[in-house]
Amino acid sequence: MSLRAVRQVTLGLSPGIGDGHLRLDPLVFTRGVVIVGKSGTGKSHDVCLVTEQLSRLGYSVVLLDRVGEHAEAFAGKQGARVLTPGKDLFFHVLTAEQSIEDPGEATEDVLDTISHYFAVSFGERATPLQQRILRELLLSFLTSNLTPGDPLSVKGFLAMVRRYEQLRKSVKGFAESCESLVSRLYPLTVGRVGSAFDESKDGFSAEGLFQPGAHVVDLSPLRYEPAKDLVSQVIVKQLYQAARRTGPSGDLKQLIAVDEAHHIAPRDMDQQHYHYLSFLDLIAIENRKFGQGVLVATTSPSQLSEALLRNSSVRVCHLLDDGKDVDLMLRFMANRLGSEGYIDDIRTLQLGEALVQVSSPITLQPTKVRMRGPEAHHSSS
Repeated sequence: MSLRAVRQVTLGLSPGIGDGHLRLDPLVFTRGVVIVGKSGTGKSHDVCLVTEQLSRLGYSVVLLDRVGEHAEAFAGKQGARVLTPGKDLFFHVLTAEQSIEDPGEATEDVLDTISHYFAVSFGERATPLQQRILRELLLSFLTSNLTPGDPLSVKGFLAMVRRYEQLRKSVKGFAESCESLVSRLYPLTVGRVGSAFDESKDGFSAEGLFQPGAHVVDLSPLRYEPAKDLVSQVIVKQLYQAARRTGPSGDLKQLIAVDEAHHIAPRDMDQQHYHYLSFLDLIAIENRKFGQGVLVATTSPSQLSEALLRNSSVRVCHLLDDGKDVDLMLRFMANRLGSEGYIDDIRTLQLGEALVQVSSPITLQPTKVRMRGPEAHHSSS
């Protein structure tokens, strides 16, 4: 095997490709990878496969593990570490990025995070009145705080909302909007979830996750699904901002891998009102030049953001049998005239098989590949 091949990521075997091995240069991963397929067809296997190889080559891979299977697979592996919110990672969601000193700009940074949280977890952004309440209370705290940069706890903020509600209870709509904010933020204060948002601990810092190796964030202890969404978004947002601060790069700096990614990068179902772009979308669209890429996996491509499907250069399709999902993937993987020839392939793929299509920097038409088994092998999902 050539030295160049050693520095590449091997996806699997395909007789119709060169020496029969489908290999990708690590730089390709800055252009985005989407992996789709029914549950049990091998998506998680593929995520593990890529994470293992890239981390072994000395790249940073941050893997957001929603159900804990990757944390189990990588526990104790050389070059890998498993991080758990509330144990190793703590988040100050109502505190702006440290480099932002202006209270107004800091307020908008926090409001941006909360808006993403609402859009993904509850299917709608904060209403204009909710945004006004958030903005006024956050700005009031930031301008009156004697020690700039001190974190504001979620419990403390909810107490502010309650006082604000009493002051404005006679104004139409304020009480309802305050109650809505409380109902959506209160679950972040209890149990294991509350420990992850403990303002007394040092907050999460993205810089350490740019070190070589596999950084697996185990979200499974967070039983409240929106909390998993929020933690994921806070991490991805900070990684997105940190990569841009480090400047342009001609190599891969970091891959962010997300299993069941439709939870934090959902398809925009209500485009008449607004066009939602998640932080994963923004990385796929903007951060290739900064050496940062995304790898996302989902059971249903029709639930995943089309921006990710459109802006990814590598698409790995395992078995699908839903007509809507099949048609959507073929729309991005093949031209209209040739797509019908792949329908039967997608519907009859065996466990561990996938159709792989690459659009850049090389061009590979949809090709059947027997995906390679990773050393950190675990049950596929």
